Amino acid sequence: MWPNHTGIEHRFDSPDYASAGLQIQNKYCTSAHQVFVAPELTDTSRVQLLHFPNGAVRINTEITFIIKRNGVKGNFEVKLESPSGRIIYVPLKINDPERFEVKLLITEAGLYKVHIKCNSVLLPKSPYILVSITGSEMETEFNKKPQLPVFRSDASKVVQYGLSAHLRIGLNKKNEFTVDGSRAGNNILFVGICGPNGQCDEVVIKHEGRNIYKVTYQIQDPGQYILAAKWGDEHISGSPFTLSAI
Repeated sequence: MWPNHTGIEHRFDSPDYASAGLQIQNKYCTSAHQVFVAPELTDTSRVQLLHFPNGAVRINTEITFIIKRNGVKGNFEVKLESPSGRIIYVPLKINDPERFEVKLLITEAGLYKVHIKCNSVLLPKSPYILVSITGSEMETEFNKKPQLPVFRSDASKVVQYGLSAHLRIGLNKKNEFTVDGSRAGNNILFVGICGPNGQCDEVVIKHEGRNIYKVTYQIQDPGQYILAAKWGDEHISGSPFTLSAI
């Protein structure tokens, strides 16, 4: 409704050209006049992008994301600008009245720009950036190879207490010894015990602090056992040890 001092009243339900009859000073003007009604401004800040990639993507892959209107009316346009400057207009698939599905084929390594407009108005963060790299350059959490840190140590400076050559140990009770690596630098202590029936079922290594470890183990079968203790890749002094269980 649009009143003014001339007594003119206009009522329009949609943005368009509309015919209006005029009444001025109690007289009707029979000729129709066209009045343009401006459409409401497009608030593109309400539009959301769902599932748009955050990190680098591989070349020769298809990227899919969703444009969500959130009530914004109008026509959307998506352009993909490749690293070489080539512009591709991307078709949109309507999933429902609120959502469009966008599919992009990434064929070059480099920086892609995704330009998105609604009613010729750019979205606030447009152009959106996609980085694509070749498969050999890309390392993900799934294909990353674990690497051990580089230690500087000297296994000859590791001292143990409680082990000796041809040591006799009891069956079905906890046996223990101590490994002191406080002067041997930083590394990992490995302990393994093998007997007549294979590996010992129970070996527990507890760090007491300052690279000092308490090792407990239990033997269930009589016979001769081999105990190996390594500081990193090297045996400590006296290792491997021979144990006799009776």
